[in-house]
Amino acid sequence: MNLTPTDPVLIISDLHLGHRASRIRHPEQLEPLFKPFHTVIFNGDTAEMRNPEDRPLGRKLAADLGRVCHGAGSKAIFITGNHDPTISSIDHLDLHGGALLVTHGDILFLGVAPWSRAAKSYRETHEEFLKQLGEDAYTSFEQRLLATKRTSITLQMHEAPLTRKHKKWGGLHTVMHQLWPPWRPFKILQAWWQTPGLTADMTHLFRPKARFTVIGHTHCPGIWRRGGRVVINTGSFLKYMTARGVIIDDGRLEVRYLKRSGNNFCLGRVDAVFRLPHETAGRAEGEPRPGLS
Repeated sequence: MNLTPTDPVLIISDLHLGHRASRIRHPEQLEPLFKPFHTVIFNGDTAEMRNPEDRPLGRKLAADLGRVCHGAGSKAIFITGNHDPTISSIDHLDLHGGALLVTHGDILFLGVAPWSRAAKSYRETHEEFLKQLGEDAYTSFEQRLLATKRTSITLQMHEAPLTRKHKKWGGLHTVMHQLWPPWRPFKILQAWWQTPGLTADMTHLFRPKARFTVIGHTHCPGIWRRGGRVVINTGSFLKYMTARGVIIDDGRLEVRYLKRSGNNFCLGRVDAVFRLPHETAGRAEGEPRPGLS
């Protein structure tokens, strides 16, 4: 899909709205973050929509988020993730003349999320969908993404509710839950280590023109250079994780830390700055948006 949002653009991911461990209790906490931007791209796992129990709240919070964006003067674009595979029909964006690829990152792993407690079922189902694709699994980015989405939709019934509140869902309980069963921390660390290389390989195979790829999914923020490409992971808004925002404005790509300010979220310090290949800027007519400095 080719879509050029209006600059300045903010890209964030993995808000996990409705998740009992999300640091965002209501989308209004993000309004100060959105105000400087004409477009906000939510790169997957924006809200919890997998389990039937989660879905009503996830849909409501996603709709509330869209309204908050509108109130801030920003256009919201939702990319699907494995926690919200039906939030929109968009599973990736090719931006800046193809120099920048934005996709959630669930395409990277056989089984979508190898650290999942239902990893075996996910892997078997994903393998079956890829087998049905035949050669398209290795030549068509769109078909490969479709197989990933179908896997998440098919197996969402196996997932335990994530929106249900627990009286003891405090810090220690959260950590212990994430570390159980004992093999899970190893799988998480393995995925973090593999992600930069897998992302660069995916980009080389399906989007050879792209020099930058922005993902989320693994909740491990960072910037890596692999094979002449830059891989950026925007992290997560879950407890004990940190989030980044990618800003696109007039050919400039900037990675910023996202921080709390009182009860709200806002831009933090600059992590890195890059220049994108020359392209006619997509800024709307009128005054520049304030608040980017």
